[in-house]
Amino acid sequence: MLGSRPKAEILPSGHRVVPYYYKGIVNSMLEYDDWRACDDAMLQLQEERDNDRLSENYCWKGLHLDKMFLYNVVFYKDTYEPIFVSGCQSVGENSIRVFSRYYAFEKYRTDGKNLLQKVDDFGELKYSLQHCREHDLIFWSRDKSNKFFKRLKKGRPDIFSGWTVHEEKIEIIYPDNEQYIFYKGNLNEILYNRNP
Repeated sequence: MLGSRPKAEILPSGHRVVPYYYKGIVNSMLEYDDWRACDDAMLQLQEERDNDRLSENYCWKGLHLDKMFLYNVVFYKDTYEPIFVSGCQSVGENSIRVFSRYYAFEKYRTDGKNLLQKVDDFGELKYSLQHCREHDLIFWSRDKSNKFFKRLKKGRPDIFSGWTVHEEKIEIIYPDNEQYIFYKGNLNEILYNRNP
């Protein structure tokens, strides 16, 4: 239902997505067991994050949970074993950055050889896009290269046919924060100088 508060769902992969945060606060629609499992997953993240190159992004302050339209925890099938966390960060007035503060837990990290596949087959993204569809812009950003986005666009048209790869880095969210983006919608929504 359009505009309704998101609830936990079983993804087509059989894994379970739980919308831990919604509009910057803990989701009030969570069942107690889901809420507790999400808290435990976040504590596990705090223990694992030290080995990550972006470790500071995953400390409590660095997660920016207050800026997340959604922050999801994906659990393995019918267990409460976390596979990954992923956010839909509100940016400006009417745009969302997907895969914000994405973290795959160590047990479920892949070898990186097949970049067009994900353990949930992009089920969490599809779930998130349903809840973010009222926004004028949805985008995914990365600081290194846009080649990954080009491979995704070509290799997964079932998901990304309507998305555009921006050729150059652009400044987003903060001054001097230049990244490559993959997006659908109105690009002007994320240009830094247009944000209030």
